[in-house]
Amino acid sequence: MTAQASQETRVAAITMGLDRLKRSLNPDPRATGLGAVHEPRWDSSYVAHADPVPAITARMADFGYGADELHGRAGIRDDLAMAGPIQLLTSDGAQALRAICRGLKPYAPHNDYVVSHRLRGVEALSLFVRAMVRDPVFLHAVSGVVGVPLIPHPLRDAGVQINYYGPPSDATQAAPVAKWHLDGMNYVFTMTLSDHEEHEGGDYIYYRGHPRDFDTRREEITAKGPAHADVHTAPFQHVGDTMFTRGSRVYHAVTPVTRGDRITLAVSLFCPVLGSQDENRFWHSAPDDGLLRTVNNWRKLHQAIRRPATYCRREQIPILPITPGG
Repeated sequence: MTAQASQETRVAAITMGLDRLKRSLNPDPRATGLGAVHEPRWDSSYVAHADPVPAITARMADFGYGADELHGRAGIRDDLAMAGPIQLLTSDGAQALRAICRGLKPYAPHNDYVVSHRLRGVEALSLFVRAMVRDPVFLHAVSGVVGVPLIPHPLRDAGVQINYYGPPSDATQAAPVAKWHLDGMNYVFTMTLSDHEEHEGGDYIYYRGHPRDFDTRREEITAKGPAHADVHTAPFQHVGDTMFTRGSRVYHAVTPVTRGDRITLAVSLFCPVLGSQDENRFWHSAPDDGLLRTVNNWRKLHQAIRRPATYCRREQIPILPITPGG
């Protein structure tokens, strides 16, 4: 008898094709306006200065990728698939961020697309978060982990989002999850803002293999979930623990929370010197943002890809020197 995921750990995969188009015609309303919650002023001292030593470091080859499938160019090795947990922020910085994200929870809509309870476009709602992802000290830290220069992603709606997990308030509802999916972003940092002891379930799980193998074995993997031999759990434990994941290349999901609550902040970044290799596709944004908003976002992304220096000057974002990580 093969092992199966329990009802507490089972996660479906996102739907494909026509369903995405249908969703884009009726997007969730978007919260707008800075100052939605009281928050401290961001300060560069919130960035942790200790050299990050990830408990997990995996290369693209570990996920079954061949040399011809890697990103990069001459002089730039860009083959990190996963690293963490690390502490990007000090304890004070992580706690400040936790309070802000808790305060923004009432603005987060529920849906059944990818993450069933999440808030996108956080830069537009929090001056603290907007300043954090533009701070050269913060950008130097995340660039050092991956080994390529990183800046805020031009797709601002999807660039920073908060994910909320907890038992459903109504017995007829399903618990919020993150369905099995690939992100549109190449460089994703996921920070937990809850201690593991504050909740049961809510595990960040990932498939350690090539996406084509996941697609071939989708039914088997989603049925077994964490019980599958190739599905692993990221070892988040404490507020501030952060995992880097090449979201566009690694299938991942989050299991239901059965007790307590879990909050995570996902920061997706962009490499201006490898912009033409950005893997965002139009459909990644359309279901959430609606067709008209997606067209405008898509235009901004391709402006940044074609003229990265102009984009950085206009946005007042420094392109940092490459600092090889791990």
